[in-house]
Amino acid sequence: MNYGIETEKKGFFPFRLRSKQSDVVREEEELKQELIKIKKELDLAYNNFEYATEKELIDSCIYKMMALQIKYKYFLDKAKEKENSIEKGLEQTS
Repeated sequence: MNYGIETEKKGFFPFRLRSKQSDVVREEEELKQELIKIKKELDLAYNNFEYATEKELIDSCIYKMMALQIKYKYFLDKAKEKENSIEKGLEQTS
């Protein structure tokens, strides 16, 4: 198993070993949390668009929705890429 060294811990030993596997799990969880956050922001932008009446506000909502859709796609692609790399790693160890 691959290990990294983490030096943030304080105490008797100023480091602790951290497995690469826990890093992968942490990264996956961060990606999921970011996707959830962006989805909530996107829902809010759609809601704001529904109630916008001024031309400038409508344009602003459209730009916000487009930006959030691009951001969501980016993080979704990263999550899929991470999932594929995990599957390849499991296949290689089998």
